Amino acid sequence: MLKKTKRRRRKNAPPSWFQRWWSPIWRFTVAGLMVWVPLIVTVWVTWMVVNNIVLGLERQIERFTAFLNVMGARYEQLAFLEHVEYRFGLGVLIVLALFFVTGVLTRHFVGRKLVEYGEYILNQIPLVSRVYTAVRQIRDVFIGRQGAVFEEVCLIEYPRKELVTVGFVTAKERGIVQDVLDRELIAVFVPTTPNPTSGYLVYVQPNEIVKVNMNVEEAMKLIVSGGAYAPLANDDGDEYEEDGAENAEEEGLQQDLRETLP
Repeated sequence: MLKKTKRRRRKNAPPSWFQRWWSPIWRFTVAGLMVWVPLIVTVWVTWMVVNNIVLGLERQIERFTAFLNVMGARYEQLAFLEHVEYRFGLGVLIVLALFFVTGVLTRHFVGRKLVEYGEYILNQIPLVSRVYTAVRQIRDVFIGRQGAVFEEVCLIEYPRKELVTVGFVTAKERGIVQDVLDRELIAVFVPTTPNPTSGYLVYVQPNEIVKVNMNVEEAMKLIVSGGAYAPLANDDGDEYEEDGAENAEEEGLQQDLRETLP
């Protein structure tokens, strides 16, 4: 007969009651963390922009005002500068006024030429030209495509046949890659999990792409979660439709930007 033996607990192993309670506590903690992460990142990025740009400009204006007061007290000819007072919020008004004036100028021929001349000067500076050109190209992509770099969500067989991955169609236009190969190819960005900011650019034939009735936000959730988040199928096609008036307003704004920018 087989003798029943008691399973001995390993040395230094946590007690069973701790394991029983720790598992749900850990799951709930991670779930709560995932709820707070987007808010924390949003607040952090917003604070970085406000602190470095808005408040940074305010501090510079305050220092410049103090410098004018010193100059007014030191020289009699500039005595009127001693009465210049700093008002909080002046930096924000100056930035808004600068953007407004720039937009008005670029609407006209003279202002557009000034902007083009300034860009020409920046393009002559070795390091600055690369950074400025890259940022401008990204800006043009967002404006030309109404802010949507990812046109639609799709499925492709990658990195080999019978393995399916989620991708984003980024360009359907014919470019140098299509001209060199003399084939109709579509650019697809394949993001990595759980960091979708990195990934691979692949060119796929149109018949190898399977369209998915899913918006970019839902696809990003699917990728970041590693497949744990599974959005439901949308048979009616109404879930991701945008409001017509709002969409028309955005298209009008994009058209104005395309006409304004040089």
